[in-house]
This record gives sequence, structure tokens and C-alpha cells, in this order.
Amino acid sequence: MFDKSLEYVLSMVERAFVRLQAADVLANCLEEESTAPLQELVERLVLAGPTSLNALREIRAEVVAQRAELQNEIARIFSNAEEKLISWGVNLDNLSGRTPMHSLETASLGTILRQVDGQDETRLQEYARLLSSTKESMIRLARQILLLNEVDIYLGDWIWGLMYQSAREMEGEGGVLGQKNTHWH
Repeated sequence: MFDKSLEYVLSMVERAFVRLQAADVLANCLEEESTAPLQELVERLVLAGPTSLNALREIRAEVVAQRAELQNEIARIFSNAEEKLISWGVNLDNLSGRTPMHSLETASLGTILRQVDGQDETRLQEYARLLSSTKESMIRLARQILLLNEVDIYLGDWIWGLMYQSAREMEGEGGVLGQKNTHWH
């Protein structure tokens, strides 16, 4: 009983360590806008063979968690900008089809905002700055999400490859049901 508990605790500690290491490596990837730091880690794990499957799964879970966090951040930024505009008295319902702010171009924004309750030039510049910074933030976060999508696909490929290798090794040790499988040789 004690051995099982200790084994469980050690497993949890190992998983937590892998997640922390993955978070650090993913932060480097996002900062550098490159998958190279993660690829180095994954290559080391793949060389260890199927025993690293759990570590790769933990890394993938961290990728999924970070991607969800970035998606939530985009929603927060969008919501904050929308709230700010509404607090300034901009009636967003007047915009045709409620075009998402992140798809508006700054050049066409002035034209749209001039139609909103005759705002002065200073206020229009504030709107433009807000929307420009909002758009820049959303673009940066969208690039990071795309990078994490690429990492997720990369990890998925290696996980499937190692699962296949593991299945082949088990097959070589006596087959799926403990019988030698001779028709694949």
C-alpha cells in the first residue's frame, strides 16, 4: 500500500516538473516566435523512446492550457476595448453588422467613427489609439496561438509515432494477446 502511494506521489511530482519545464520552454518559443526550443526538448524525449510518452502528453496538456489562456486574453482585450468605447459614448450598435474591432483597419475607422454622434478630432484620435493598440495585441496573441497550434500538431505526430513504436515493441514481445505474431515478419 505504501509503495503504491509513494509511486503515485512520485508520478505527480514528475508530471508537475514536466509541466513546469514545458511552460518555460513554451514561453521561450512564444518570445522567440519559433518552435525550435520545444523541438529540442521533444527530440531528447523521443530519443528516450516510448517511456517518454507521458512527458510528451504533459507537454501537450500545457500547450492546450496556454492556448486556452491566450484565447481568453483575446476575449478580455476585445471586451475591455468594447467597454471603453461604450463608456465614451460610442454606440457600437450603429456599426453595420457589428464588425469585430480586430478586423477594422485604422484608416477606415475614422470614417466609421465620424458617423458616430459627431465626435471631435481629439476623441477620434483616442478611439483610433485604443483600437490600434487593441488590434496590435490581438494580432500578437493570434500569432502566438498559431504557433501553439503548430506545436500541438508536432507533439501529436510524435506521440502517435511513439505509441506505434510501443505497440510494435509489445507485439515483438509476444503480440497483443501474448502470442507471437508471425504474419508481420
